[in-house]
Amino acid sequence: MNNFVLSTKYLLAGLLFLSASAWADDLADRIVARLASYPVVRAQFVQQRTMASLTKPVISSGRLVFSREGLIWQVEAPVKLSLVYSASASPQSGAVQAEMGRLIRALIAGDLRELRTTFDVVPRGDLERWTLELRPKTAEVSQYLRGIALAGGEHLEAIDILEASGDRLKVRMKNFDVTP
Repeated sequence: MNNFVLSTKYLLAGLLFLSASAWADDLADRIVARLASYPVVRAQFVQQRTMASLTKPVISSGRLVFSREGLIWQVEAPVKLSLVYSASASPQSGAVQAEMGRLIRALIAGDLRELRTTFDVVPRGDLERWTLELRPKTAEVSQYLRGIALAGGEHLEAIDILEASGDRLKVRMKNFDVTP
């Protein structure tokens, strides 16, 4: 009888684990599909870069345009700078920026499978208030990136990038304007 009870407990625990795993995959699919469903999204952003070599974080702000064609990232203060990530290529700026370009292209396309080639994707919350934690799967990516956390609701509202060096980039977006 004890073996039966123990077996039943393990079976229920296994089913619960599989059910939770399927729910998490479904949540990640729904989040990425929602983000990819908007043809054009405009927003304002504030980003804070913390670097070990600096005593104070560097804060900048600007505007962005996110579309199926790519991302235009326009820093307006403290200096003016524009970065363009097309849907087919990324700027030649370095490993972290190249990975961000790939991440952006996967989000634009709603391609969770592409994200999962490089990252373990861990969703939390629900479709109205969610986070996606992206953890590098390979030692190659882990050499320069510890992880990325994406958060939002209707839109992607926050990006936190932790580099292997300990440097961190936090981006907060607001005042969204969606063009059909």
